[in-house]
Amino acid sequence: MNYEELPDIPKEFFNSETGSPFSNCLVCECDLKEEAVPYSIERAIRHYPEMELKSVVFEYAMCAKCMAQMESELSSETKMAIMKYFAENFNYQNRPQWLAHSGDKESEALAKPEFDINDWIARCSVKELPREELYEYTLCARCIGDKIIPEVAPYMISGQAQDDLIELFSNKSLGFLDGFTDKYFTGPPELKELFKGRPILV
Repeated sequence: MNYEELPDIPKEFFNSETGSPFSNCLVCECDLKEEAVPYSIERAIRHYPEMELKSVVFEYAMCAKCMAQMESELSSETKMAIMKYFAENFNYQNRPQWLAHSGDKESEALAKPEFDINDWIARCSVKELPREELYEYTLCARCIGDKIIPEVAPYMISGQAQDDLIELFSNKSLGFLDGFTDKYFTGPPELKELFKGRPILV
């Protein structure tokens, strides 16, 4: 992976409070702008299509080390069930394709389309539901420095798919997830409650 060839992080994954890319890991607060530190971004949205309004319920960036630590807290049963669900339901076939520069300008012009984030998050990657019709959804991305890594992520998951996923969580994993949410996320109680117990997706 050539860092300079990756697309810049689109504004859809900026910190909504600062209007800029995330600068620190939610948990360990390490500097995410260091190129060598890969990290994930997740943003949960409450959408009111009839009023064309959106509210960010929670959002965060987390470095790969802290993400691995968090995943280790989930039960083996939960992790296996989630892997199976994504393997059977995630729509890989309809994902956009993005190719890095080849080094050959002629083939590069043919092979590398412009990166358009809307192509990646227009529909739920599990249910195929259009984003503009959803009342709840979550955006997910993998990044490094100020670049996005367009492989499996970025993607959008609908509230309906998250409802499926949460049914797969063991009591132990649900307890950890609720504690994690209470510790790190703030916001209007009525909105936060909508995402209480929702799975961390990235």
